[in-house]
Amino acid sequence: MESDVVRWRSHYERDGYVVVEDCLDGHLLAALRGGIERITADPDGLPAGLRRHLDMERDYVAANPQYNDLAADKVGNAVRNIMELPLFDRLFADLIVYPPVLDILEILFGSTEFHFHNYKCIIKAPRVGSRFCWHRDLPYLQHSGPNLITAMLCMDDMTERNGATVVLPGTHRIAHASVGPGDMDIAEKDLPPVPRVTVTCPAGSVVLFHVNIIHGGGPNHSEFPRRNVIGIWSGPDTYPITAARYAYQDLMPRSGDPARQRQVRLTFPHLFGSAQ
Repeated sequence: MESDVVRWRSHYERDGYVVVEDCLDGHLLAALRGGIERITADPDGLPAGLRRHLDMERDYVAANPQYNDLAADKVGNAVRNIMELPLFDRLFADLIVYPPVLDILEILFGSTEFHFHNYKCIIKAPRVGSRFCWHRDLPYLQHSGPNLITAMLCMDDMTERNGATVVLPGTHRIAHASVGPGDMDIAEKDLPPVPRVTVTCPAGSVVLFHVNIIHGGGPNHSEFPRRNVIGIWSGPDTYPITAARYAYQDLMPRSGDPARQRQVRLTFPHLFGSAQ
């Protein structure tokens, strides 16, 4: 484990991302896949309060035709993005306190005082899912600083054929003041001249990114969906600067503060008990 800790930290600090395989056990992986499939099987049949958290591929293609070779009326009822994932099933809320992911986050943050921000699921439907523009995550997240980590839990194998994420290593090393709205869609001509790495890994892996690393991804040309559950975590002294708040935001599952520990126990009594 000690060698893993050194490797994870050094790779993350140097490259801005790290891949950890076998993070999700087989039973949990199967349960998470099942939960996502229940949501996407009949999106129009969901209660209105949940359906509003879905982004459909047809709407994205209509607004951004440059990112898909298909027209909006050709992508069917494919779901592109499930926001507020913990609201759909307690299974996804419980991920907030899943120890293997928290272990890695604690190592990369170098602290126990990190906060949960949100969980969502990004889906690339087979032969449908759009490619993503080159971007950094920080401008979307709008926090007081860049000490945030995107943790991508891979529900399926990530391969070049199914549109695996492509990163530009080292591009996370940028002054906070230099990151702005223009980093939400970076033109090819404006990319720095650094090698590109396609992040391939088996299902059950977690890929952790610094929120300032430039990344994107191709379309899914395979016969199967590619689904990633995405968690955003903020480090110590890093806070949101907008009015928007998400379900369970700011829980601190590894905090040493007794009040924070009690908060976690009361939030997940089925896991920790509800002792005061």
